[in-house]
Amino acid sequence: MAPGQPERTLSWQRILHGCLLLLLVVPLLLLNGSCARKPAVSLAPDSYPLFTDDLAFADLQQAIDASLRYLRTLPPDTLLPVGDRRVSPGRLRASLLAFAGLIGSRPSPDILNREIRRRFEVLQATGTTGFNPGREMLVTGYFQPVFQGSLVRQPPYIHPLYTVPRDLAVRRGRAGGGRSIGRLADGAFLPYWSRAEIEQQGRARGNELVWLRDPMDAFVLHVQGSGLIRLTDGSLRGVHYAISNGRPYRSIGKYLVDTGRMSLADASLESIRAYIAEHPGERDEILHHNESFIFFNWSRGLDAVGNLGVRLTPGRSIAVDQRCFPAGGLAFLSSRQPTEDGSGRITGWKPLQRFVLVQDRGSAIRGPGRVDVFWGTGARAGAAAGRMKETGALYFFILRQDNAH
Repeated sequence: MAPGQPERTLSWQRILHGCLLLLLVVPLLLLNGSCARKPAVSLAPDSYPLFTDDLAFADLQQAIDASLRYLRTLPPDTLLPVGDRRVSPGRLRASLLAFAGLIGSRPSPDILNREIRRRFEVLQATGTTGFNPGREMLVTGYFQPVFQGSLVRQPPYIHPLYTVPRDLAVRRGRAGGGRSIGRLADGAFLPYWSRAEIEQQGRARGNELVWLRDPMDAFVLHVQGSGLIRLTDGSLRGVHYAISNGRPYRSIGKYLVDTGRMSLADASLESIRAYIAEHPGERDEILHHNESFIFFNWSRGLDAVGNLGVRLTPGRSIAVDQRCFPAGGLAFLSSRQPTEDGSGRITGWKPLQRFVLVQDRGSAIRGPGRVDVFWGTGARAGAAAGRMKETGALYFFILRQDNAH
């Protein structure tokens, strides 16, 4: 899953609180971490909702172009999931190009919706499993943080981020059947090392990318998927998600609650940081409860980059479980979002209604009921992202076959 230059008036603990709380604690609220049998269902044209865009199409073409660049890299016979079917990259490209042509004239809502009904199939994500007649999604937000770091190990920079180790192997399934991450040993394909094994046994030693001050800084980057590193010479470089170790994500917030160390009401990034600072002997036990481990690459620039290798567009790029929904695909998200005053202080809520692109994923974004919206870089983006823990609905667009020419 894949995310600035901070405004110094807010502490990173405050900014990261809400956003990281969702990924550190929110698995308490989730029902299922795998794709439902039908992660999306096709709607009849007369039951389509009203599609409007609260950003007035700003930056939408930029996000569409990023998805098109990714889709052009895929072999033509690749199959991507949407609903209970599989579609080709060519069909998704045709959908994006047709939609880009439609919005190019900035159509009125009436024309936009009439053309969508005529030209596109719309599939609604089924949302969280179980009794969910409204097909509701859990909508969260993420952003790009900044931490201090060094290219060489020197105190206080002693906690590494790693790039991809040579012994990590990826085994791909047939005909879009997914992939497994592991390692080869004596001809056998084994699970890759856990977080504890990597950190305590030096299993990734020699692959250090950069060194950070605090192991919690590294852990936060593992959760966010990307960030900016302010190096000791004052320069700024970006890091982004390369691959995980393939191990399951487990919430350390939930672990602290389950083991009686804190209540759910008290669990936050600040309280987790404070608890670990007050109980340093328990730090490894707590952090290693989450076996998932992320490896990073340097980014070409300072923009946040998702798992597709393309620049994320604030407010337009989303992270979903790409086993359920198509990487690069076009969707419409309906939820609500925080409002703010001129200083960035959150003052209330307003509707969120916009077209979005699937351009990221995350180790905590599992199943058909989760969508994470990228809010951008810096303190204001972090403040807004940190407030997002809302219900919503997600709809995918596929160009009808008789329009695919």
